[in-house]
Amino acid sequence: MEVQATQKVKTTKQQWIQYMALVFSAFIAVEAMAFQSPAIPVISNHFQVPSHLAALIVLSFYIMSATLYPISGRLADKYGRKKVLLVGMAIFAVSEFAAAVSPTFSFLIVARMFQGVGVACIFPIVIAFIGVIFHEESRGVASGIFNSVQAIGAMLGAGLAGFLIKIYGWPIIYWVSGGLATIGFFTILFFVKESKGVVSGKLDYIGTMLLFIIAGTVLSVSTLVGQFGLTSPYTLGTLGVAILALAIMWIHGNRSAHPIIEISILKQKVFALIVLIYLIYTAAMQLLLYSMSFFLALRPGGDVAESGMFFMFNAGAAAIGGLIIGKLSDKVNNKKLLLVTYLLPLTAVLLLSRIDAYTQTPYILTLAGFFGFGAATAILIKYALQQIPPIKYGSGSGLLAVIRDFGAPLGSTTGIVLFSQFNTKAKTSSLVQQATDAGVSPGLMGDVQQAAATNGATISDALNAELVSLGIKFEDLLATALGEGATSAIQNLSYTVAGFFIVILILVFLIPQKQKEKVPLAVAPFEEKLEEKLEPSN
Repeated sequence: MEVQATQKVKTTKQQWIQYMALVFSAFIAVEAMAFQSPAIPVISNHFQVPSHLAALIVLSFYIMSATLYPISGRLADKYGRKKVLLVGMAIFAVSEFAAAVSPTFSFLIVARMFQGVGVACIFPIVIAFIGVIFHEESRGVASGIFNSVQAIGAMLGAGLAGFLIKIYGWPIIYWVSGGLATIGFFTILFFVKESKGVVSGKLDYIGTMLLFIIAGTVLSVSTLVGQFGLTSPYTLGTLGVAILALAIMWIHGNRSAHPIIEISILKQKVFALIVLIYLIYTAAMQLLLYSMSFFLALRPGGDVAESGMFFMFNAGAAAIGGLIIGKLSDKVNNKKLLLVTYLLPLTAVLLLSRIDAYTQTPYILTLAGFFGFGAATAILIKYALQQIPPIKYGSGSGLLAVIRDFGAPLGSTTGIVLFSQFNTKAKTSSLVQQATDAGVSPGLMGDVQQAAATNGATISDALNAELVSLGIKFEDLLATALGEGATSAIQNLSYTVAGFFIVILILVFLIPQKQKEKVPLAVAPFEEKLEEKLEPSN
């Protein structure tokens, strides 16, 4: 029987200590993920891989994390959330140290895959604990703290990465992350109490296999487009396999008693809208951030430190915005708050579409902060937890995390690939036009294009002789072309991101107004009536 709750349940000091230990583990994971952003151009140059293949650094991580989120969430509900979290922290620490000593690009990719395994055991568990520890009336604040801690991790990670890499080289980011993960392991061990849900049935092996196929195919599309083109048989074949696997997954999920993806939760309108908004927002954010990383690092006079600063300002604003929006979500209409919040990044990205390669860095960093302030993750988490049964917080949170993490690699790899294509096309066009205006023979335009492809590393003798006779330095032509290429790329990508946010605002309008609902009185955290089994801390 359900009765109306008459008073707010107060969260104890012990529960806050546990929660701080939990969000510290999320901080470590986010910090390590943020370290990658400024590092990718440097790592790709170190191992001499093209920019579209450098996306594998991101892709390898997210294929594993996105696939394993629902699995780790289900295992956590069944065997213990603290146990799974500890396993994840251990795997994450070891894989970070392995990445630091990578002798080859392939070895680094394998290490990144294991980092994805570790993170898959962290994020959904922390989100699940929000539902376990906090009463619904306080989850907005808790989710806001979670979002802000993630943003602080991203801010410090991105900001420090640029300077650390510049001084010590790219391996330093993995040494630092491995050390922090080791500290996080012992923090969880000593301060977090065990918690379990109620899970029956065996692991869904068919669903797990399908999920791996879906993650591998969907997240590889952007890289395949960059390597072979959109109409290539490889790209179209991969898309076909992804669509087929998705259809089979849906049919299997409806027929299976214990599917790896909780289709029953996904069928709820509000939850489906929230995860779709989360997916698109994450993709849009990562697309812009990774595009800006290459823009700031590759534009004339730019470097990796500027890229790190952009991430830092963006994440710093998100940390402040997360706390404010999380607090407001417990007091005002969440649908209206979402609409207002998402107007901020839309405005910022429209302003970013007007910058060029020579725009002053302070102005760009101001827009980065404006863009970051519009993070509404706290509201999305609160909405999602309202739709998940308490006994399935782990698997439900895993579903939320897996869909979000499809957005991150889709956005980042797409941003890298599109930036590379837009930049290359505009840079080459600029060089050809400059060479034509300078009087270079039409028959040498093929040589100009070849020189553009290698950024002047390869210049034919004939072209070099003609440039000398005209009194022109190729370096001067290239500097102008690099600026025009970077400008064209970032402006085109900004319009793309703006389109994503317009779609998000349309989806927010489709969320139904919250109705007054009766809440079970037995919702106090850490009670058997919540159907949560809690064990003493080890």
